[in-house]
Amino acid sequence: MNGEALLARIAQMQATAGAARSQGQPGTRAKQHQRRASVTTRIEPWLALIEKRCGLLAEDRRFIRLRLATLQHSDAMQLAEGYSAAWEQAAMQEQRAHVKNNAGRQAANRWLKRQLEQ
Repeated sequence: MNGEALLARIAQMQATAGAARSQGQPGTRAKQHQRRASVTTRIEPWLALIEKRCGLLAEDRRFIRLRLATLQHSDAMQLAEGYSAAWEQAAMQEQRAHVKNNAGRQAANRWLKRQLEQ
């Protein structure tokens, strides 16, 4: 199949897919509805406290939320303080600048897991 025939075949497939979508046939996507704001879109005070002191990644936020979201506010704030302290301590002990955030992240995550297992 040469290049022109391939392009013609792709265009034909796209046109067929577009027609199927407009008719609501199986395999078509439903209309997207506007999402409401959810609990995860707001910043919890304990997460904001951690973010001020630590360089969090998206997966860090998810990890922390999964563990702290169901706790009482005061308990979550205490754990956030401890998480930040563990992060900062491990980052300060690391000599290599490019590894400081990872060292802090790993130590803080381990610390949080241990605290929640007790």
